[in-house]
Amino acid sequence: MDASHSDVDIGPSLRRYRRWQRRFLAAPADAAVRARFGLAVAALCAVTGERCGREAAATAERRLRAAARHERIAATTLV
Repeated sequence: MDASHSDVDIGPSLRRYRRWQRRFLAAPADAAVRARFGLAVAALCAVTGERCGREAAATAERRLRAAARHERIAATTLV
C-alpha cells in the first residue's frame, strides 16, 4: 500500500463507493446518481491505486481484512 494512504482513508471511500453503487444499480438512468457514482469510483481508485472500480473495491476489502486480522493478532499477543 502507498504510504500516503491508510486504512482509515480506505474504509470511508469503500463505504461511499458501495452506497453509490447501490443507488446506481437502483436507478441507472439517473444522471445525477451516475455522476456521483463516478466520483465515488474515482476516489476509491485514487486511494487504492487501482484503475478499475471493481478491482479498487476488491483491493480495499482485502486491505481492510488484513488490517483487522493484524489488529486481532496484535491484541491477542498483548494479553
